Amino acid sequence: MRIKHSIKNISISIFSQMVIVILGFISRKVFLDSLGVDYLGVNGLLTNVLSMIALVEGGIGISIVYNLYKPLAENDREKIIALVQLYRKAYAVLAIIVLFISLALYPFLGYLMKDGGSISNITIIYLLFVVKNVIAFLNAHKWSLINADQKGYILVKMDLIFQVLTTIGKIMILLSTQNYILYLVIELIIFAIQNVINGEIVNKRYSHIKTKVKYPVDKVTKENLITNVKAMFLHNIGGYLVFGTDNILIASFISVATVGLYSNYTMIIHQLSSLVNPIIDGIGASVGNLIATESSDKNYSIFKIAYFVNFWIYSFSVIFLYNLLEPFISWWLGEEYLLDKLTFILLLINFYLTGMRTAIATFKNKAGLFVQDKFAPLIEGFINLISSLILMNYFGLAGVFMGTAISTIATVVWTQPFIVYKNVFKRSVRQYFSKYGLYVFLTIMTCFVTTEICSAFRSSDSFVSLILKGTICLIIPNIIYVTVFFKTEEFQYLLNIVKADLFKLRKNKQTIKGA
Repeated sequence: MRIKHSIKNISISIFSQMVIVILGFISRKVFLDSLGVDYLGVNGLLTNVLSMIALVEGGIGISIVYNLYKPLAENDREKIIALVQLYRKAYAVLAIIVLFISLALYPFLGYLMKDGGSISNITIIYLLFVVKNVIAFLNAHKWSLINADQKGYILVKMDLIFQVLTTIGKIMILLSTQNYILYLVIELIIFAIQNVINGEIVNKRYSHIKTKVKYPVDKVTKENLITNVKAMFLHNIGGYLVFGTDNILIASFISVATVGLYSNYTMIIHQLSSLVNPIIDGIGASVGNLIATESSDKNYSIFKIAYFVNFWIYSFSVIFLYNLLEPFISWWLGEEYLLDKLTFILLLINFYLTGMRTAIATFKNKAGLFVQDKFAPLIEGFINLISSLILMNYFGLAGVFMGTAISTIATVVWTQPFIVYKNVFKRSVRQYFSKYGLYVFLTIMTCFVTTEICSAFRSSDSFVSLILKGTICLIIPNIIYVTVFFKTEEFQYLLNIVKADLFKLRKNKQTIKGA
C-alpha cells in the first residue's frame, strides 16, 4: 500500500509540475517584458523578508505531522482530532502574531533595497504580500492531516487547476495593464479561493475533525511537541540564515536588480527541482509510516534505495543544468540576463549539496529527530552569514554563494547522517560517506564526459542547439549510471518494482479485453 500511494503521489505531482513549469517560463518572460528586472528583484526580496517572519511558526507543523503518523496508522480518531484541534488553535494565534510583526517591520524596508527607488507603491505591494502570508496559516492544520495520511495527491489536482488559473490570470493582467499591484491582487484572490475550496475537500474527507467536542492532547505527546517545537525553531532560524538571506544580502549590498537576475537562475533550478522532487517526496510521504511500523533493518534497506535515487536525480540534474541553463537563459531572455561563470558554478554546487541530503533529511524529519542537532542549523546559519559578508567584499555576488557552500560542508553534510544512522538505522555512518564520495566522483566524471560531447556541437543558443544538448544530457549520464549500477542491490530493487508494475498493467489490459 505504501508503494501504491508513493507511485500515485509521484505520477500526479510530476504531471502537475510539468504544466506549471511551462506556464512559469511564459509568465516570467511576460513579467520581465512588462515590468523589468527591478520589480522581479522586489518580488524575490519581499518573499524572503516575509519568510523570515514566518519563523515564528517554529516547527509546530512538522512536529504535529510527526505525531500524526502513528494515530493515523492505528486509526486512533481521538488522538487525531486532539492534534488537529491543537494545531488549528496554534496557527490562529500565529497568524495574528505574523500580521503584527510584518506591520512593525515595514518602516525598515527601505534599508534592504539598494537602488530600489524606481519601485512605486511599495506600501501597497508589501501589504498584499503580508495578507497572502497570513492566509497561508489559516488552513495549515488541514494540509498537515492529509499529507500525514499520504493522501496529498488529492489536493495536488486542485492545486494544479488553481496554479494554472493564477498564472494565466497574471499573464493577462500584465499584458493588458503592466500593473504590478493588479498582478498581486489577482494572485491573492485566487490563493484565498483555493484555500477555502481545499479546506472543504479536507473537511469532507475527514468529517470527524469538525466535531465541537474538545479532545485534550495527552501529557506525553504534549511534552514531546514542546521539546520538538523548541528544537525546530532553532532549525528554522538556521535554515533561514542559510537559504533565506541571499536575496536580502544581494539587495542590501549589491542591488535590487541583481536579485532579479539571480532569481531567473533560481527559478529554473527550482522548476527542475519541482519536476524531480516528487520522486523523492513520493517516497518520503511513506517514510513516516515506515518508521512508525517497521524495524531498523527494513528502514535502512528502504533508505539505501532512496539515497540511490536521490543521487541519480541530483547528479543528472546538475549535469543537465551545467550544460543547458546558461544557453537557455540566453535563448529565453537574452545574454544581458546572465551572471558570471563563478557564481553560476557555485549555485550548482549549493544545489547539489542541498539535493544530496534530501533522503537523509527526510528520514531524520520523519523520525522526529529534531532535538539531537538543534544547534547545528544555527551554527550553519551564522557561518553562512559571516562568511558571505566577508567573501562578498572579495568576490562580489559569488562570495554570497561561497559562504553558503562553506557553511553546508562544515555542518549538516555530516551531522544529519550521523544522527540518522545512530538513532534510526543503528549502524556505522561510514557506509553513508563512502557512498557519498563515490557518488560525488561519478557526478564530476560524468559531467566532464557529457560536457565534452556537448562541446562538439557549435556553441549556439538556438532552440535546435538546446534540444541537441538536452538529448545528450538525457542519454549519456543515464547510460553511464545504468552501466555502473546495473548489478547493484539498489538498481535491481527498482528494476523489480518497474517489472512488477508493467506486469500488473499488462494483466489489467488482458482482463479488460477478456471482459
